[in-house]
Amino acid sequence: MDDLEFRKRLYSDPASQDQDMIDAIKQDSKRASLADELNAFDDEILTAMKVEVPENLASQLILRQSLHAHQQTKKKSRIHLAMAASVAFAVGITVNFLTASPVYLNVADYSLAHYHHEAANFEKTGDVQYSLANFNSEMNDLNVSFSDKLGKLISIDDCYFDGMDSMHLVFEGKYDNVTVFIVPKSEHLKFTQQFNDETVQGVARQYQQGGVIIMGDKKETLELWQKKIDETIEWSI
Repeated sequence: MDDLEFRKRLYSDPASQDQDMIDAIKQDSKRASLADELNAFDDEILTAMKVEVPENLASQLILRQSLHAHQQTKKKSRIHLAMAASVAFAVGITVNFLTASPVYLNVADYSLAHYHHEAANFEKTGDVQYSLANFNSEMNDLNVSFSDKLGKLISIDDCYFDGMDSMHLVFEGKYDNVTVFIVPKSEHLKFTQQFNDETVQGVARQYQQGGVIIMGDKKETLELWQKKIDETIEWSI
């Protein structure tokens, strides 16, 4: 089992009792350590969900509900990272889960909100030995693939980007993790080529078939990541 497959399955179910997962954990101390961390994090989640959430989290609440609506619609098994979002946003608000509509007007605002509520849940060390074929197969629904690896991969998962089925990639950066969102073509979100807040910067690129948003530490040279993506991304529509 390559590391990409192991990480994806472990994030989906840290307590998996599948024999091949058990064997993979026993044979690699780093994998065992990651499994322990994720199981401990699950326990923290159960505890945190019992704590009353402050009342000043309106925008985060909207984001959490969009992600939850995606889980309901797709009817998938629990995804560990998506569940992490519920720690901060575990409260109920009145929304229509069946028709989760876009709630942001521009890429910058949504990207920053999405980035910050998940950034702390990822490791800081990536793996370059993953299978490019497996990597590309994860993005079949978006009709996008890459001709070469972008860097040391930490995580790849589908996500709900303001009402759109999208991909959330995390890579090891020079100063901190680099996040890449791949989104379908959108009419409701205004693309801002460059944006930032106190700690994070981002660049966004619109292609004919979709868009790519890259985010990272303010010291990270995101232009190099954009250049690599421009050179390797392939759209099949």
